[in-house]
Amino acid sequence: MIARTGGEPAADLTRLRQGIDDVDARLIALLGERFGLTREVGRLKAAHGLASRDPSREASQHARWSTLAAEADVDPALVRDVFDLVLARSVAEHEAAKTASGDDAARP
Repeated sequence: MIARTGGEPAADLTRLRQGIDDVDARLIALLGERFGLTREVGRLKAAHGLASRDPSREASQHARWSTLAAEADVDPALVRDVFDLVLARSVAEHEAAKTASGDDAARP
């Protein structure tokens, strides 16, 4: 966390906003890394006729995200909303990979 220096509010605000911008850039890079991995998962599932969704994995991930949110002092509902969106996009990409591979048989 970036501590307030006790200086001018405008300078503090600029510094804090730069910190936010830096975190945003890291979040975007991490999302890129995550989606690269989930695309590989989608290709693997498509190649082996596996279902796009894994309800057991999704349930364990939801529990994990709630724990991580609590540990980071972040609203678990916010974390759930963000990761539900990420998960939905991942599943959509898995479905697209199956369509591209011509394998619709394993869809739930």
